[in-house]
Amino acid sequence: MRRKLLLLCTLYLASNFAIAQNKFESVLNSRKLGVSYKSVKSKAKEDYYQQYFWLTKTEELTKFPHLDGIKPRVLYSFVKEIYPQIPTKSLTEENKKYRADAELSLDQYFKNKDWTNPVLALNLDTYVDPQNEKYHAHVKPESIKTLIPKRLYAFTSDNTQTSERKLQYLWVHDNEYKIVNIIPDEKKNPVFYEELKTILPGYTFPDFYPESASMGDKKVPSDVNYHYITAFQVGNNNIVYKTENFEDFIFVRYKKDGGPWTDVEHREKKY
Repeated sequence: MRRKLLLLCTLYLASNFAIAQNKFESVLNSRKLGVSYKSVKSKAKEDYYQQYFWLTKTEELTKFPHLDGIKPRVLYSFVKEIYPQIPTKSLTEENKKYRADAELSLDQYFKNKDWTNPVLALNLDTYVDPQNEKYHAHVKPESIKTLIPKRLYAFTSDNTQTSERKLQYLWVHDNEYKIVNIIPDEKKNPVFYEELKTILPGYTFPDFYPESASMGDKKVPSDVNYHYITAFQVGNNNIVYKTENFEDFIFVRYKKDGGPWTDVEHREKKY
């Protein structure tokens, strides 16, 4: 009985912890989150202000006309990837003080619902990243590209400190998302590279967005969950390959020296 009681208590605490971690993530509107300020307890302020920061960054992206067709939840995923939360316990004592001072200021603006005040924005930046030491990468709105609607997106981010530009791909399914690599890993896909090197010796994947991408044939159960990727053409050569999990890749077809597309994967399917 004691063991069962202990197990139930553990599960209860674990479930409460999981709920607390995601307490504000169901709110995807900064104004709606902001007006709930009075009901937020002190110990929840860290997650609350972080969520408000993510939402303001997301809403900046929604103002770009070319991103109008992308759901806010997807743009929110970009923002979370670029600006990961920095727990207070991981900060130096000096940075903890910066965060505490920023919180005192934020509390006043939130109480007065003074959302557009530039001082609020400055204190919010200080709160999430004291002394501006972590958040150097920024999503380039004009670089966000829909490869497969509701499923696969490409974007680049610039690091203002190192001038490094990073090309990344975001896979989305309902409320799940993850950053994926669309270029096959040579160690994990030896058969793929063996075929590629035999057919197109010296071929290297271009560091650029793919020419196109699409999902598999809905009429073929074994194909429906595959993502087909047509690489960005280099010279007169190009390839098409597919993946279901962005770990294992299959060489599908190629075009060599400007010739016609030729199948590598032989099966009953018209392209």
